[in-house]
Parts: sequence; structure tokens; C-alpha cells
Amino acid sequence: MIRFPATLLAVSLLLQGAPAAPPAPAAPASHVRIEDYRVARIGYRLGLAGSLHCPIPHPLTGLLLHHLGEYDKADRRTAILLYGLDRGPAILAVIEDSPAARAGLAAGDVLLAVNGQPLPAPLAIALDPAGPRARAAVEATERRLEDQLRRGPVRLSLLRSGRELAATLESLPGCPARVRLARSGQMNAFANRGYAIMTTALLGFMQSDDEIAIVLGHEIAHVILGHPERLDAQGVPRQGPLRTLGANGSRVRATEEEADRLGLRLAWAAGYDVSAAISFWRRYQGKISPRLLSTHPEPKARERLIEEMLAELASNPRSK
Repeated sequence: MIRFPATLLAVSLLLQGAPAAPPAPAAPASHVRIEDYRVARIGYRLGLAGSLHCPIPHPLTGLLLHHLGEYDKADRRTAILLYGLDRGPAILAVIEDSPAARAGLAAGDVLLAVNGQPLPAPLAIALDPAGPRARAAVEATERRLEDQLRRGPVRLSLLRSGRELAATLESLPGCPARVRLARSGQMNAFANRGYAIMTTALLGFMQSDDEIAIVLGHEIAHVILGHPERLDAQGVPRQGPLRTLGANGSRVRATEEEADRLGLRLAWAAGYDVSAAISFWRRYQGKISPRLLSTHPEPKARERLIEEMLAELASNPRSK
């Protein structure tokens, strides 16, 4: 769940007008919170560049939404005052030179309807005391938009500064790079329910966009490869030390190695310096609780895998 820092109460929304039509320069980035934009921008870049590795295309828009149900109950009144989230999901960030930017969307816009169909009432979702059900409702709203985009451009009804507007949103094919930044003091990243999630504590630990791309690429790879669903279907726990999981430990380790390989390919294809992976994992291992690393390959084995991948990618940048 998202918690507000005290200083956020003074934040005003950045609202931008519609950009000029092509071939004018692309609309600039638009965001409410810079850290969410940073993660979304890297995720969008990974999703676009990784399209060769995703046989089933996913519609990418460069749009990051946030919903009332994602905020702690104590902070929802503030979320309503700042973002108008009682009316619908709002735009948290728009990536520059993306379909969302070209559609004239801007941070702070509130989505009211898709192709003439109103979105579910956010207050009903937010007042649901069961967090998982609220999260599922949020995800259903986003998947509804994705499903419409798979059929072609969608008509959006928006609320901006108290006025209702209309916009047409298109998409580009890529990988399912749904990313989220979770407000948490735990340094962690994980894949869950089709999303790649990174905590604010881990983001603060990162030294470069290259490191963020390596970690997000790893989690997006889990989503692409269907690892959470595969392990769940096999009844394999995703928690606990590998040494106590018995035969299941080999399956968990195999999924981590697969995600390392594909994640590095995604980051490489997007133009990031994947050689940063070794130094990052060494630093991360020294800071993180051993419990969080207990389901991952041994550090030396991971370094050998990364070195193999660096050699492969250097000889064939588009290798699959």
C-alpha cells in the first residue's frame, strides 16, 4: 500500500496541455512523483526493446496509473484532495515520446471512461476492507484498458482541472512491462499477478538506471515466462531456503536462472549497460537479509551466469 510522506501534502499536480500534432517534437515527460516516473520510464523502455522476446504482443502506452484502493485508508482523503482519485484512476506519469504523450495525456488527468464505458466506482473499491480484493479490482481496471487497446485505439473520457475532455489513446506492441513502485523500507523486488514491483528502499539503493533496468528486467522476465503461475500450479512454495525445499528447490533455482538470462537480454536490447549486474548483485548481497536471498542461486553461480551472458550478448546483441 502507498503511504504519503508529510511533505507530499504540499505537492501540486503538474498538468500539461495537449502536445502539438506530429511531426512536432514529442511531448515532454509528465509526472506527479519523480521516482515513480523513473521506474515507469525504464520499464517502458524494457518492454518496447524486448518485443523480440515476447511472441504474444502486449499493448504499451507509456502511461502509469494510480488508484484510490492502492493507498492506506488513513491517506485516502489526502489522495482524493491531491489527485481526485474518488472520480477514477489518475495518471501518475506519462513517458515522453510514448503513445500517451502523443495523445496529449498528462499527469493528474483522471480517467472516467474507456470507449464510452464508465470505469468502476473507485470509492466502492477503496472502502473494501480486504486489501487483496481491492488490488484485484485495480488490476481488473488496467486489464480492461489493455483488452480494449488490443482491438485498436481507445477513446478516453478524462477529467482535467474540473473539465471533462476526450482523447484517443493508441499503443505499441512489446512485452508485458507492468511496473509498480511500492512504498516500503524493505529492499526488495518481485513479480506478482503480472506486475514487476520494486520498493522505494531498493530504488534508493540503486546507483544508476542500468542497475534499475537489470532488476526490473529480471522481474519482467518472471512475468513473461509465467514463473509465478508455473510454480503455483506445481504447488511449489516461492518462500523458504532452497536447501529446505528439496526437489522443489531445483525448480525455484531454475526459474531464477531463466529470469536472469532473459532479464539481461531485455536490458541489453534496451541499451543499458548490463555489465553493472555483477557489481550490483555483490553490493545487494552484502546489504540484504539472507532470508530474501534464500530462494536464489548462490552468488558465485549467479556471477558465472552473468559472465556467460555478457560474452553471449557482446558477440550477438540481438540473440534470443
